[in-house]
Amino acid sequence: MKALTPVLLLLAAMTLFSCEKFSDDENLGDAEANSTLVIRTRAAMAQVDEDAKVSYPVNVYVFNSSDACVAVETIASDADEMKLALPEGSYHVYAIAGADAENYELPTKDNATKVSVIALKADRQHGDLMTADNAVTLAYGEENTLTLSLERKVMMLENVTINNVPGSVTAVSVTVSPLYENLLLDGTCSGNEGSYTLNLTREGETSTWKNDAGVYLLAAASTPATVKVTFSVNDKPTSYSYSCTEKLAANYKVNISGTYSSDGVEMKGQIIGETWEGTTNVIFDFDGSGSTEGVEPGGDEEPGGEVTGDAPVAGTIYKGCYVLRVEGNVATLMTLKKIDYLSFDDTSLETVISENIASLVEGLEVVGGWRLPNREEIDYVYTHKTEINDNFHLIKDVPLDNFAATETFFYRENDNTIKVFPLTNGEPYEPTSGKATNLRAFTTKTF
Repeated sequence: MKALTPVLLLLAAMTLFSCEKFSDDENLGDAEANSTLVIRTRAAMAQVDEDAKVSYPVNVYVFNSSDACVAVETIASDADEMKLALPEGSYHVYAIAGADAENYELPTKDNATKVSVIALKADRQHGDLMTADNAVTLAYGEENTLTLSLERKVMMLENVTINNVPGSVTAVSVTVSPLYENLLLDGTCSGNEGSYTLNLTREGETSTWKNDAGVYLLAAASTPATVKVTFSVNDKPTSYSYSCTEKLAANYKVNISGTYSSDGVEMKGQIIGETWEGTTNVIFDFDGSGSTEGVEPGGDEEPGGEVTGDAPVAGTIYKGCYVLRVEGNVATLMTLKKIDYLSFDDTSLETVISENIASLVEGLEVVGGWRLPNREEIDYVYTHKTEINDNFHLIKDVPLDNFAATETFFYRENDNTIKVFPLTNGEPYEPTSGKATNLRAFTTKTF
């Protein structure tokens, strides 16, 4: 995970005015302002990280050594500069970026404390909130430079897609909880019972539902967080929940893709980093009886699909599975066993495939996450079918006809429909009841 790129605010150029030195015995309120505090945003700096972006406006609060707020100023853009005339002494400076008066209830100079709530107004959405704080001492006759680093305090629920939603469903939503409820002036969060529900919109006449726009949210207040998917049919809701062991933290983008089947909703989430902090893969499996993780703990596997140890080598056998390919530390596995013929009618294909995948992987040491191959994986099989066929002939205790370059595979197309892929010509077609088609199960593991 790459380190957070700091967004810099410069507190600089503290110069001495022509006046007498402030005495410790004098009242601070009567002290003469004998220093100048200059605050600039990063764009005014000579040395700047172009990937780092400040959320404007930047609200700056300055507290003296008695914890009294002595100044409140706003920087509206990177072209602005802020100057404060202050007596010598010790100060603590807090900055809240991305919170404007239209959407937030902001503390004033008269009522601000270090733990004042930056309260979101009713029916408003969070912005890209960032905070910073540091101490500075203004000495008589000295210049002082202080640098503050802004840190993002929100995550972003960016793209949410639910595929293959039944036509009878009239509404789809995704809820994340518990979230922090409030951001405080000092950059900490309070309240741990927040939640957010994102309503999705159907794409035309398709079976895909998506969100219209990404939303900023305060981070999850605890681990595990809960992700709940709700389908409504004529205002009657049915929900599927997942206890997410991955931490939904500030400074991450969250993308969730879901697929509905007769067994429930299989959720796959990915957290993507740009100038944000990092990248994490999240896998969700939902079914009607509750929530289960994509990989069950067992052996050397960890919840979420991670496996301790080195990744296996492509073309070899790993715990009874064929290693189709390895990219970095992610291995795609395929069952050695196959089912040559499936009997189904037009309404039972999903159920029949699910039941037969369960029988294919029964007894395997590799658990959880087994599914049909996707289009990218089946294209890879097609391109490398001769190599795979040769490798299978080298595997002991596996019949020579266990793999053939003339097989037809069930696979899941990009639009989530199940299709048949013939290795003879690579031209997919719709599955037909009663026609022989091979079934193998695929999964990916991170090592």
